[in-house]
Amino acid sequence: MAIGDPRFQSKQTTLLDEAAMTELSGRVRAAVRRSCPAFLAAQADDIAQDVLLQLLKKLEKDEVKTTFSSIYLLKAAHGMTVDEIRRRNRRRELTGMGDVMLEEKRLAPNPELETMGRSLGHEIRRCLEGIIPARRVALTLHLLGCPVPEVARRIGCPEKSADNRVYRGLKNLRECLAEKGFKP
Repeated sequence: MAIGDPRFQSKQTTLLDEAAMTELSGRVRAAVRRSCPAFLAAQADDIAQDVLLQLLKKLEKDEVKTTFSSIYLLKAAHGMTVDEIRRRNRRRELTGMGDVMLEEKRLAPNPELETMGRSLGHEIRRCLEGIIPARRVALTLHLLGCPVPEVARRIGCPEKSADNRVYRGLKNLRECLAEKGFKP
């Protein structure tokens, strides 16, 4: 028995010949490209495959209609695209890390920069150890994101004094890092 034997063909292949399937596939891909947002462009082929499967199931069920209007294809593509967006959002909610992961990816695009960042962090800590204790505390709070008024409140000194400690601490830190080969 040959592979082309009609007894071994599925309903789907008997409903559409190869030319009709190729034409339908092209129309579906065009509809998906039209309805797919830019951030899903990489998944456009997968969405098109899902739409094709949906259409073939419909053909299998109806067994009569072998053509689909452009509007029907656009609606099917739009619906499948919306489903993919919902799936993506649901995955992001489940992990709870959606935007955080993207931000981390942007900040550390390659291992070399990540390693350099780690070594810079290590050198900053070593430089902080060599700074006068009063400046070190003010500078550490500043590097952690505290504004000068908050630094002054936390260390219990006037705002102008805290500003001076932060300024001089930053100067000391820059000098120390420059000696170690880290320049702005």
